[in-house]
Amino acid sequence: MIRLEHVSKRFGSAWVLEDVSLDVPTGSTLGLVGQGGAGKSLILKLICGLIRPDGGRVTVDDAEVSALSEPALAPVRDRIGMIFQNFALFDALTVAENVGFPLARRGDLSAAAIAGRVTERLRQVHLPGIEALLPAELSGGMKKRVCLARATIHDPPILLCDDPTAGLDPVTTNRIFALLSAMQRAQRATALIVSHEVDSLLPLCDALAMLDRGRLIFAGTVAEARACEHPLLREFLDGGAAA
Repeated sequence: MIRLEHVSKRFGSAWVLEDVSLDVPTGSTLGLVGQGGAGKSLILKLICGLIRPDGGRVTVDDAEVSALSEPALAPVRDRIGMIFQNFALFDALTVAENVGFPLARRGDLSAAAIAGRVTERLRQVHLPGIEALLPAELSGGMKKRVCLARATIHDPPILLCDDPTAGLDPVTTNRIFALLSAMQRAQRATALIVSHEVDSLLPLCDALAMLDRGRLIFAGTVAEARACEHPLLREFLDGGAAA
């Protein structure tokens, strides 16, 4: 469903991604790991068409995202649910308005229908009855679950997660990953998850990829990753590397 072919990107004279090729088959989950600044979040932005590559192709389904105009990207983006590292909630909107935003933007459901779906999705992420709260009234873990509710409210076939547990305590981290796993299975979504929480991430994944300074140094199944002797990947999986 998602394919990167020899993708490169630079900012100024610095190459941030160099000749990266990845495949994420339909219905599978790929974990993307690496140290800070390796280019992980950039890959998610390239898949969404928020940033264009300087070389190579990015394809989602049969659409070459890297070549589409802004209007032509709209139906591709409608198929994607995105969980942002920094929440990206609208501060002036209530929880209900934030979660229901993707449905309201489409304009094909009544306000009552949207409200019903929002209530149900908040219940599924274990946040019942908080529709009227503002983001400033939520804890970090609650914000992450609201982000998850918003990203999945329209049942997208593709789920992109940019470090969905950054800054959370271990208990909340495990709860977020459990919710991600449940929703990915329920929706049969194709998922790409950027994270440095390796112990929580690996059980969700069919495959793992690792970037180092913009280059792909490993891509394979989780079993292959565990058996790989590349020193940086080994250090990361053993808990010695910082994200």
